[in-house]
Amino acid sequence: MSARELPPLEAKVLPFRRPAAAVKVRRPSAWLVLGRPFVQALTLVGAPLALGLWLLTSPTFGLESVEVAGARYVEPAWVEAALAPHLGENLFRLPLDRLEAAVTANPWVERVTLDKRLPDRLRVDLAEREPAALLRDAARLVYLDRAGRPIAPFDPARGPGDLLLVNAARAPGEPLAGAFEIERELARVAPDWAGTLSEVEVLGDGDFRLHLGALDFPLLVRAGTLGARLAELRRLLPELEDRYGRLAFVDLRFERRILLQPDRVRT
Repeated sequence: MSARELPPLEAKVLPFRRPAAAVKVRRPSAWLVLGRPFVQALTLVGAPLALGLWLLTSPTFGLESVEVAGARYVEPAWVEAALAPHLGENLFRLPLDRLEAAVTANPWVERVTLDKRLPDRLRVDLAEREPAALLRDAARLVYLDRAGRPIAPFDPARGPGDLLLVNAARAPGEPLAGAFEIERELARVAPDWAGTLSEVEVLGDGDFRLHLGALDFPLLVRAGTLGARLAELRRLLPELEDRYGRLAFVDLRFERRILLQPDRVRT
């Protein structure tokens, strides 16, 4: 059969069938819509608050031990005893200013650094004052630092004993730092003599009496003049040794002249 002989195609229309019941769309509850942001906010804010409350109250973070570093002159047991009242306190709530004040009450402590180590330790790093001399104070000896400040009474079991002796009995109230300034000046102009300096007497107004192992007599000097005056003394030493058996002192405080007091004149 040819294409021309094919019967025409008939269009079929399917009948429209109405659903028995309309589909209902469920809308979310207004309380749910309004409450969801509140729940989210409560979660975001409440969780950190709960965590913070736990950190600040949990016995897990109660202070159990104190670690002391940098102690040479301060006994670690002293530091532990000073901080003992704070044992058991929450590490996050420890009042560091009060702890620092308790430790710096020790005269040897210059400054202190406190470091909280979770969960229950405190590290105490000490910077101690360094003894530079011994001050002869009435009937006792007291350690001095380089600033001329007293530290604590001399204790051979705790601090060094081979230190420069500073005597201010003739000038009470005079700043003691001048003793270290004259020591430094001596080290610049006469290092061979400076190594034998054992005692500095503070006389006041920039005057000092120096006791040196290199000389058999003490020197009375004025700060700022050692360079010229000691050079002149060196030139005269052979003559002094030849003429005098022993000198009570040599006074270099006056310009263009040297005063000396012999113990006896060699005949």
